[in-house]
Amino acid sequence: MTEERTEPGSAEADTLVQQALAQLKQNQADRAGELLSRALISAPRHARALRLMGALRHLQDRPDEAEEFYRQSLLAEPGRAQVHHELASVLKQLNRLDEAVAELREAVRLKSNYAEAHLDLAIVLSLQSEHEAAVKSCRDALRVQPNYLAAKQMLAAELCELNQPAAAEKLLRQTLSAAPRDFRQTAALEHNLATSLNMQRRHAEALQLFESVQARAPDMPAVDYNRANTLQYLGRLEEAAESYRRAIARDPLQLTAHRDLNHLLYRLGIDENWLQSYDDAAALHPDVAELVLDKANFLLMRRDYARACEAFEQAARLAPGGESAHVGLGLCLTEMGEFDRAIREYEIAIPMAPDNANSWRQYGEALLRQGDGRASLKAAEHALAIAPHDQVALAVWGLALRMLRDPREDDINDVNTLVRVYDIPQPAGYADVESFNRDLNTYLDRLHTDKREFVDQTLRAGTQTFDNLFGAGHVPVDKLQACIDTAVADYIGQMRADDTHPLFARRQASFSYAASWSSRLHDCGFHTNHVHSKGWISSAYYVALPDAVEKAGAKEGWIKFGEPYFACGIDTPIRRVVQPRVGMLVLFPSYMWHGTVPFRSQQSRTTIAFDVVPRTRD
Repeated sequence: MTEERTEPGSAEADTLVQQALAQLKQNQADRAGELLSRALISAPRHARALRLMGALRHLQDRPDEAEEFYRQSLLAEPGRAQVHHELASVLKQLNRLDEAVAELREAVRLKSNYAEAHLDLAIVLSLQSEHEAAVKSCRDALRVQPNYLAAKQMLAAELCELNQPAAAEKLLRQTLSAAPRDFRQTAALEHNLATSLNMQRRHAEALQLFESVQARAPDMPAVDYNRANTLQYLGRLEEAAESYRRAIARDPLQLTAHRDLNHLLYRLGIDENWLQSYDDAAALHPDVAELVLDKANFLLMRRDYARACEAFEQAARLAPGGESAHVGLGLCLTEMGEFDRAIREYEIAIPMAPDNANSWRQYGEALLRQGDGRASLKAAEHALAIAPHDQVALAVWGLALRMLRDPREDDINDVNTLVRVYDIPQPAGYADVESFNRDLNTYLDRLHTDKREFVDQTLRAGTQTFDNLFGAGHVPVDKLQACIDTAVADYIGQMRADDTHPLFARRQASFSYAASWSSRLHDCGFHTNHVHSKGWISSAYYVALPDAVEKAGAKEGWIKFGEPYFACGIDTPIRRVVQPRVGMLVLFPSYMWHGTVPFRSQQSRTTIAFDVVPRTRD
């Protein structure tokens, strides 16, 4: 498209724009800005000068001004695909992702062979978790430019996001076989290939590749972190901790590395260095609220409420517009029994993010513990309006109904019908259930490598396995899962059709396992009363039991239902207890409160548990 120059002063503006371009090539941004300003005085609607001024302001990290110049350029000369593309980059920086997507779609509409815009559209769609659409945009870019390496990298990453790591692996191996010219390109491809192998649980192969990447490009971001994750999968925990530390040394603001390091240190019982990484990073970045907020959440999980309160208050000062610190304070104050103060914190937090279901449900719990069942019910209903399948919100809602003696609660928490017990038969090749579970328990020994429980879990005095058990290549576990599938199908099959019931409304025959793990309790061990936030149907399968469970009067080591982890004025909170047996499976709604009666024994109590969810994609 040829720019029309009907505006007086256009010729002079053309000359000034050329001079500005020359200054930009010499990195003289201020001088270029002066020349462009003069050009726009001569010809205020000069599209090219407006566009270059937008690019300059973007380069100078002045995105609001950049946006205005780009929009003025498009008003002066509509239909410029490249300007829409550059405007989208500014909008992405401003986190206005819907608008960025709209500009990129317009860019590729105007210029269908615009490979770079197709790729950037994929990147923004990915940020919005629109991974299927992102895959399409990557493929559009590759149709235009078949050897576009960045588009292949992005496509592989999106395939992994869609849980298609084998397809990502195939693409990456094909790309590597073409021998990229740059060693850093090779390293980046190998890094992503290692990630796809990790997703397929081929951790030893992934580790080899991560170490190859480190040899090729030792300063490549994310390698130390992903290598640490791989070492965790392989059970090499001390090495994993050291790799997390290297990742943090490279980028002290890499919050995922801080979190995974401190979770690991806690499980290893290394208390002297626990949370130290946050203090070291905060010394370098004292104004970053996220570091303080993360540390506060760990202190909250450790039940160190006084120190957690101090940290949440500091985070609120550093980020006065954020709701997370106020929600954290509300949680701490609730646990400390200071309900009025806790409720005030939630009343500050909720208007900051009224669509945050977590804030509403925590607010509902505080009101419940204060004794205000009606207000709690309303808060829980707000949470469920935002997130209808939020299992914790359903649990709070059920307790509020129970406090108010609302008959609806009898049906949603019917422990006699919704808690079902199954005797799982021994897999083929075993004479009886006991011999299979003895072998299974011995196999699980190699997976229980931690020194103590996860800091954010309900288990006390014991350990829990890392990563999902089902589908991980554990042969005895896979044999058990085949038998469990039948029981889960039966449980679902007995549900009635009822769209108003929080369990039955999600009824469908096809299901998958959102998570699966093994827990092992030692002397005085137990699970605190809890619900499963990411499930639909939850479980306990008994692999090995201490002799203490035979004490019918004490009910040691038995599973109990109905009692929340806090007092809220409900009479007879425990509604049902079930005595475990080796080879027994208990299934129940994930929103139903349950826990374990502590036991005294030198023998351990080993279980396998899992969360079932309706399958969303076959």
